[in-house]
Amino acid sequence: MTNLNGDQVIPVHATLLVAPACPHCPQIKKVLTELLAQGQLASLELVDISIDLERAEKLAVRTVPWCQLNSLELQGAHSRDEIVHWVEQAARQDGRQQLFDSLLEVGQLAQVESMLRRHPAGMSDLLILFADQERQINVRIGASVVLESLQGSGLLEQVVDEIGSYTQHKNISTRIDACYVLSLIQHPTAQVFLTEALGDSNAEVREVAQESLNELREAAD
Repeated sequence: MTNLNGDQVIPVHATLLVAPACPHCPQIKKVLTELLAQGQLASLELVDISIDLERAEKLAVRTVPWCQLNSLELQGAHSRDEIVHWVEQAARQDGRQQLFDSLLEVGQLAQVESMLRRHPAGMSDLLILFADQERQINVRIGASVVLESLQGSGLLEQVVDEIGSYTQHKNISTRIDACYVLSLIQHPTAQVFLTEALGDSNAEVREVAQESLNELREAAD
């Protein structure tokens, strides 16, 4: 499906978790119900956690309202305009990347990590932000911190080739950062990329690559 601009549009399926005592839940429910009636949502599932607590525990939801729009997750109160915006983003290929950017900008790192653990495909979106030197510094630092928090989860291993590719990036800082992140991944491919980075034209990149390689070898002993 495409819109009038020729952009691919993804049907948006929404899930809203609510509780009877929540003061913000009725407004979120109202907005989503209206969007469903207008055809901007393909489906809407309402879950009362006072009845289905198991669903909240499965999703690790600790506060409501909590809304999932495809793979995008929103927590807490949001205005109508904000909800409409994220519904529109959920229909886009880069919607998750835009949400990560917004969350990292305001320091909501735990929410990004939680989303990635449930939706590993989002790792590529995070890596784009990690490597984009045009992004705000707090976004890039936040992306690095989230990557560190995922050490040992198995998610970094799934994207080791993507991370390794950034050791060839035109920007020196990105190459350095990539070498550091590779030190968190106990995977043979990580060592291959770091060994190749030892021949980098920049001395600092070579130094970080060597330090990272040493860390991996020591951890393996």
